[in-house]
Amino acid sequence: MKHLKRNIRGASMVLLSLFMLLTAYFYYNLFLYSDRWFSNPNNARVRVDMDNPHIIPGSIMDRNQTVLVETKSFAEKNGSITYYRHYNKDSKYAAHVIGSRQYGIGAEVLYIKYLLGYDNNLFERIYQKAFLDQEQGNNVILTIDMQLQKYIVDAMGNEKGSVVLMHPQTGEILAMASQPTFDPSIIHEEPAEGSLLNKAAQGLYPPGSIMKVITAAAALENIEGISAYSINCKGVTEVDGVVISCYGGEAHGNVDFTRAMEVSCNAYFAEIVQKIGWKQFKKTAEAFGFNKDYIFPDIKTTKSHLPVSRNTEKEELLWSAVGQGKVLASPLHMALVASSIANGGTMLEPKLIYGIQSRTGKIHLQQSRKIAEPISSEAAEILTNTLIGVVENGTGRQARSVGMLIAGKTGTAEVGADKKPHAWFIGFAPADNPTLAIAVILENSGTGGSKAAPLAARILREASKLGY
Repeated sequence: MKHLKRNIRGASMVLLSLFMLLTAYFYYNLFLYSDRWFSNPNNARVRVDMDNPHIIPGSIMDRNQTVLVETKSFAEKNGSITYYRHYNKDSKYAAHVIGSRQYGIGAEVLYIKYLLGYDNNLFERIYQKAFLDQEQGNNVILTIDMQLQKYIVDAMGNEKGSVVLMHPQTGEILAMASQPTFDPSIIHEEPAEGSLLNKAAQGLYPPGSIMKVITAAAALENIEGISAYSINCKGVTEVDGVVISCYGGEAHGNVDFTRAMEVSCNAYFAEIVQKIGWKQFKKTAEAFGFNKDYIFPDIKTTKSHLPVSRNTEKEELLWSAVGQGKVLASPLHMALVASSIANGGTMLEPKLIYGIQSRTGKIHLQQSRKIAEPISSEAAEILTNTLIGVVENGTGRQARSVGMLIAGKTGTAEVGADKKPHAWFIGFAPADNPTLAIAVILENSGTGGSKAAPLAARILREASKLGY
């Protein structure tokens, strides 16, 4: 009998423990994903019948409170009122940010909680139900500047790719462009193939030489005296049995840490990743956000990949250190990398919501939070000076701008012998007191120095003119 009681007691404890774990897991998922579940287009509770809405959805505006989307109405011949979502003529320039309920993307879907006023306090909800003929949602004020957004899209022209511009000290996204795009106001035509994908946050690309920023950060954190370490680059170098070639087979001669970054020497960074080791290299990359599936409240993202482990072959590790191999990154993520260096080693959560405007006109500002400190402030300062050298003396010369000191790194990501490489540039400005961080990728357009760098410089100058 005692044995039976002991077994029952043990089984009960196991079942209780499992129940508690299941409960904890449920609340953990509820905390992380509740907003995403709520905003899911399949959630019947937030579907809006525009013929007879019980809540009038609020407007979506840019940071200057220019209305991009609003709810309008017209009277039918039979006297009934029909409501519809009206898109500003310039809304197509920020289509992936604004989004579309029809296609289940962007602010129109992700921010439905605010647009329908479900974030209102109890007293406001009671007031609206008691005293208003129809309840009213709140307005969402985005962090983007439509004037800047339009400039970037026009500057990209017919190039496919993405540009992300943000404030490194606040995490606010000032502009986020993705090409090809679509017009959210057109609801009776199928959008072009691939145009619904927000490449800025969900597109994944080989990063090319912008990955050397991560490799350099790992070296600064793990190798004493790395700034003085030098090699003799002959254009094609054998690194521990693996042949590593620099772009175009260019021989860079004697290069140290700073000069290797300036001329984007593959051999140098392949050499130092061996000294770092796969574990510390991966640790630094993950501190910067690689392999992490972030759940940001303002934006849906796809995680960047650095698939290295103890079983990774040496050739794969060496090429990963220079941004080739199996490494993949999104433009938004690389803008966050640039932002964290610009911000002294602190990475802030990316923000697309500037504030929520209630029915009374009061604006409730949204604050960003720190999500990581991938490197020390000392390492960030060294990297900043090195990246200034890239623009002043290296592959990023075409990003130089009179009156503005720019720090940055070019990338030329090779994607196959029969295709032009992707052109990358990441950076920040003014380098001595950064208020702007940028990531540019132009698909199959050429080298980062000739294509992405000059576009980044134009955008940074325009943003500066607008007061950012």
